[in-house]
Amino acid sequence: MFMKMLPTKLKPILNALTEQAIILFPSILIIKFFDLFIFEKEPFKTDGEMLRIFAIIVYKELIFIVIYLLTMGLLLSFIKLISRPVYWFLTILSSLLLLFVYLVTSQYYHTAYLILDHVILFFTLDELLEIAASETGRLANQYFWYYFLPILALVLALIFNKAIITKIISLKITKAIFAILLVVLGVNFMTKNDKLTEKQKTIVTSKPKYIFSSIISHLGEKNELENLNEKEFFTTVSELRNFMGWKASAHQIEYPFARKFENEENNLSEYFNTFDQAPNVVMVFCEGLSSTFSGPNAVLESLTPYLDELYAKSLYWPNTISNTDRTHGVFANALSSLPHGSVRGMLNLKSTFPQHLSIPKLLISNGYSSSFTYGGWGYFDNFEPYLRMNYVKSIRDKVVIIEKDIAQIEKKEDEFSWGFHDKKMVDLYFKFKDTSYNEPFLDIFITLSLHSPFNIPEEDRYRAIAKERLKNIKNGEMLYENYKEVIAAIIYQDEALGNFMEEYKKRPEYENTIFVFVGDHNVNTLPLRSELDSHFVPLAIFSPNLKKNKTFKDIVAHTDIPHSLTTLISPYLNQKEIPQHTHWVGNGLSTKDILSASQPKFIGRFNGDVIGVIQNDTLLMNDKVYKIGQKLSISEINGGDRKTYFDKQIRNYKILNQYVVDSLKLMLPEDTLTYPNAEAKFFFPDYDE
Repeated sequence: MFMKMLPTKLKPILNALTEQAIILFPSILIIKFFDLFIFEKEPFKTDGEMLRIFAIIVYKELIFIVIYLLTMGLLLSFIKLISRPVYWFLTILSSLLLLFVYLVTSQYYHTAYLILDHVILFFTLDELLEIAASETGRLANQYFWYYFLPILALVLALIFNKAIITKIISLKITKAIFAILLVVLGVNFMTKNDKLTEKQKTIVTSKPKYIFSSIISHLGEKNELENLNEKEFFTTVSELRNFMGWKASAHQIEYPFARKFENEENNLSEYFNTFDQAPNVVMVFCEGLSSTFSGPNAVLESLTPYLDELYAKSLYWPNTISNTDRTHGVFANALSSLPHGSVRGMLNLKSTFPQHLSIPKLLISNGYSSSFTYGGWGYFDNFEPYLRMNYVKSIRDKVVIIEKDIAQIEKKEDEFSWGFHDKKMVDLYFKFKDTSYNEPFLDIFITLSLHSPFNIPEEDRYRAIAKERLKNIKNGEMLYENYKEVIAAIIYQDEALGNFMEEYKKRPEYENTIFVFVGDHNVNTLPLRSELDSHFVPLAIFSPNLKKNKTFKDIVAHTDIPHSLTTLISPYLNQKEIPQHTHWVGNGLSTKDILSASQPKFIGRFNGDVIGVIQNDTLLMNDKVYKIGQKLSISEINGGDRKTYFDKQIRNYKILNQYVVDSLKLMLPEDTLTYPNAEAKFFFPDYDE
């Protein structure tokens, strides 16, 4: 009856839309079933809660499919009126492409623990292939059915499409539509009235809708910098500098981040005995390490006894913020205190990199030898080109190690590995050290094993340790069942770092060395209380030459490290002077021992978006204002004028980030002459030393 009521010209269009819906929806339903019931590790209190989440997921995907049908679907329907063969060709092609988007965005979420967005536009082909390769081993196992069943459903829907449509039309379609509307309204009621956790909000998000919306928004973004007149730009600079607590500078209009270097501010020298000679510096960037599971006050209880022992005899900041949520951020921030830049961060600006000052430049220009040791591919996210630009010459990544036949990666058949695991790299680090030892030195070492797919050596042994360690922890059994491979990798990394320090104790240079251990970002696979937990990392500075150890409550950030490290080492640098001005975003590591950010800390994502800022004990993140409590817990408060103020400062910061990227005016010209960027190849660099 419903079909008879429609105008004759609309019936073919409705039939075509129905065809497309039938082709797509069964496959999408299968993907979403796998996403929640097979791959998702989020613990649910009851089966009813899981079913409710699934209903919300279906509702969200229905919305996306309706949007798709009202855009692409309508276009295809009109094409059908002109040519059926062309219609079917384009329908099959678009259905396969959309199914591909569903599979890729879902798999990316399950492997990277992030929702894919417009950042995909900025990856090189080699980087995309490297990421894709990370799961090739798993595709042959648990992901086989994930791909096979949706494709099979799509093929069957294409074959039996006509019969299904005939059956649907023969039903009392008005009642069916009414019933569907009741279900949709019911699910909508559930989504609005039952609060979801941060993780559950991510789970129910339609991944294809998110990436398409993100790309469209990105392409439609206006460059606010271009629309500012001279007076407005001056105001933007002044407001941000006041917010950051920076003194006025004669250079600030042309170089908005330039400010005088204050050697006495946040100087850590009082905690150290005097070094007899220039101290060595070893910086260890710990992949995935977070204060949510490391340290005496860890949110989930500590899983890192070796690091806990180190924290206890160090200068220790458990409330450190990683300014971004990806490893490339720790290079830009902990070594150079750079602003966020744009798109995929400063390291991915490649040939347009602004002149800048860094810890490696300062130390190497003053007679330090240097090395970078990493078990993965040094070119990924431009780690290696950035370091070469900053005078680091000795690069030891998996490419060098394999090509020079120093070692080979051991792995199971069909198993992907990002590179050499941490214990092997600790051994190789000291092997390299024995053949190229010079003092003073700056060494940068990055761990790798606490990264998906977490296929560590001796996996069974470390899982057994994890099970035993979680016995007396609240919800320990649940944590083990859902995250055993992650917790095993945490324990493995901790042991590797313990081995690292034990080996150093045997070496003569140990007494004259400053060690900096810092998490690059949270591994993000364990339960998170909020998105802030993704940036919640520990920082420890240790040396046998410390006068005393101390734990500081202060909220500090990666960007604070260069200033404090420079003030500590500056008395021993006598070949090239430290510039009178820096562009560093951070003011140094605060030692006030108060749960507060004495200087604002901007927080961004790996795609270049700046999503939040912390000032004192207040956080703005994702358009909401929070009060920060112990262990960086957050509770939402009424934003009011503070939200307006924070929003304005984030806008100012973004504008000046874009200005620096466009104009390359970050470091003053006279300092550029002293510390210029070295030439670096951003496409397959030369590994010969």
